[in-house]
Amino acid sequence: FRYAKQFPSDIRKVFGAPTNSEGWAHYCEQMVIDEGFHADDPRYRLAQIQDALLRNARFIVGIRLHTKGMTVAQAEDLFVTEGYQPRPVAVSESKRGTSDPTYGYYTMGKLMIFKLREEYKAKMGAQYSLQKFHDTFIARGPLPLPLIRKAMLGKSGRLF
Repeated sequence: FRYAKQFPSDIRKVFGAPTNSEGWAHYCEQMVIDEGFHADDPRYRLAQIQDALLRNARFIVGIRLHTKGMTVAQAEDLFVTEGYQPRPVAVSESKRGTSDPTYGYYTMGKLMIFKLREEYKAKMGAQYSLQKFHDTFIARGPLPLPLIRKAMLGKSGRLF
């Protein structure tokens, strides 16, 4: 956010989307590990994966609680068995999911950013660099990701 302050207008900030800002944070957590941050210490990758699993479980639970008839007890079990979370965390996260169906938007944002990065890389070919992708992405401000996709690729439509 410190770096991005110079780019987006106040209007873009007002229309910002959490899938962008929260997705960006989640994307960066994985990207820095992928790019070699503490590559000599597997604990960093494991910590990133553990946090990602929690967010992935939130994404699934948020959808299922509000659209598929999942019970709170089933949500707790999913957090424990699929998200590898301790039971107290599972209980808390399941309760949270009952009142916040979108508490998994980080995962959706992260996945959309990774997909956009691949599309941008294909478009740019030899001109591609990760730094250029990041600068171009951030320069668009915290807009909804489909709008950023259109600005960066000239394409509209769904990212998934």
